[in-house]
Amino acid sequence: MVVPDGVIGQVMGVSGGHAKVLLIIDRNSAVDALVQRTRARGVVRGLSSGRECRFDFALRKKDIEIGDVIITSGLDGIYPKGLRIGWVSKVVRRNSGIFQDVEITPYADFHKLEEVLVVLNHPKIDDVLN
Repeated sequence: MVVPDGVIGQVMGVSGGHAKVLLIIDRNSAVDALVQRTRARGVVRGLSSGRECRFDFALRKKDIEIGDVIITSGLDGIYPKGLRIGWVSKVVRRNSGIFQDVEITPYADFHKLEEVLVVLNHPKIDDVLN
């Protein structure tokens, strides 16, 4: 699901006029993503605070700066490549370890959601040809 500002989550199930949605700010959520500027890869996960997200598994040697735009990579099979998720609001590079700590502020305002666009999975090219 997306809004004009960016990705907000995915539909987990539907029944009787209702949908169960997993928002990207939920700590059970995971979205494969890229830093738009440097193409550094990572996984966007929600934080328990309910507003920010983490950008997990971003290698410490990769150049990530505050203000960088995070987009979907398309590799998780859920979201198409290039949808905006958020911007980097905090970066901590420790002297040890292989990953850096990166926090993301989503573009979407989750307190003011009214209408969303549900992006359906498109068929794979092999399925269309067969």
